[in-house]
Amino acid sequence: MIITNPELKKQVEERSLLPTNDVIFHILFGKVGNENITRKFIENTLNTEVGEIELDKNLNLQQEHYDDKLGVLDVRAKTKDGINYNIEMQNTSSDILPERILSYWSRLYTGDLKRGNDYDTLAKTVAILIVNDDIVKFDLINKYTTRWNIREEEYNDIILTDDLDIRIIELPKYKKLVSNGSVEKNIWLEFLLKPNGKEVLTAMKDDAKIREAHDEWKKIIEDEKARDRALRLEIAELDRNTAIKHARRDGIKEGMEAGIEKIIQSMFEQNVPLEDIAKYTQLSLEEVQNIINKNKK
Repeated sequence: MIITNPELKKQVEERSLLPTNDVIFHILFGKVGNENITRKFIENTLNTEVGEIELDKNLNLQQEHYDDKLGVLDVRAKTKDGINYNIEMQNTSSDILPERILSYWSRLYTGDLKRGNDYDTLAKTVAILIVNDDIVKFDLINKYTTRWNIREEEYNDIILTDDLDIRIIELPKYKKLVSNGSVEKNIWLEFLLKPNGKEVLTAMKDDAKIREAHDEWKKIIEDEKARDRALRLEIAELDRNTAIKHARRDGIKEGMEAGIEKIIQSMFEQNVPLEDIAKYTQLSLEEVQNIINKNKK
């Protein structure tokens, strides 16, 4: 998509530099060397100390079978005592969002289990999903962070296992609750939404981790390759959302599928990595590759 509207172009360029952009978020919290930033964000989200963490360069989830979908994580970390953390940033909600994060959680949870190992070798796995969009299913929940686990239907104070822990943060709901005075501002969410905002710049004076995160963010957006990749993905997401909106308006499933295929081909021709294409189209790497191969014929 070529953006000709100056105002829209400016908005897209500004959004592409925010920490909520998938490329910026991944580098900021997932790059080896940024463990202190990621640990502090996790501690803020869970409201507890988690100790030292190690970031994993390999973000591909293990496939149990040859035809399994290959999931690609945004951030994968592990503490010294073996607890797994997966942090995902999603700018667009969908009906399958809960299934997606549960699938990622389950495969990360069992990823290190080898044949013959006892199940007690499985480690607690925490999935943190940040959504910069409304989740319709959560409309009646009047808080921006929800915690999900497995409980007995009648005795709901009894949890089946502590190993499953899923946290979902809704950024639009956070902004709404802050604006009407229902909750206090969360400095890390403020940083994601407005890294140069007054609250963040003020907090940087006394909060070393926010200052470190802000300094790292500035380095990222000053990198020409990172900026270009982030902008291309922001435009691709705009393409995708426009295609879906038009297809839904027309009520034509085939039109939606054709629109997604067109977006995939466009992103591929712009040399967008397949992992990024898969994430933004919410398809598997195999499905993306099949569409690209089909269009080559």
